[in-house]
Amino acid sequence: MSSGEGYGSRYGNRAHNADTRIWIASAFRVQFIKTGIEKAGSINRLAREMGYRSRIHPGWSVRQILVGEQPFPYERLLKLSDYVGYPIEEVLRYRTEPQRVTVQNTNDALARHGLWCYHIARMRLR
Repeated sequence: MSSGEGYGSRYGNRAHNADTRIWIASAFRVQFIKTGIEKAGSINRLAREMGYRSRIHPGWSVRQILVGEQPFPYERLLKLSDYVGYPIEEVLRYRTEPQRVTVQNTNDALARHGLWCYHIARMRLR
């Protein structure tokens, strides 16, 4: 087996990760996460419901997803969908390309849904 073949090859992992990391349109993403925060009571509790286990700040990854810094891992999106009671098929209708997740549309969605405290001045390049 050559170095580019087989289980765990870097080419295979990259292709697999592209399918398991999902960008969701800003307006829906913010509303969806806000619904989860309201049901859970806090961003940290929501993160634990989604399977994040950090003892220091489990909500950090959810915050990163909320502000468009990183995509949803598919397993976490599925858990949030189940937790909120929204069918995963409907959520996936809002799938988008990473280039379409901009600072402007994310900040607009954060302000519209009362989460302006998460306002971001700029986004890092992905």
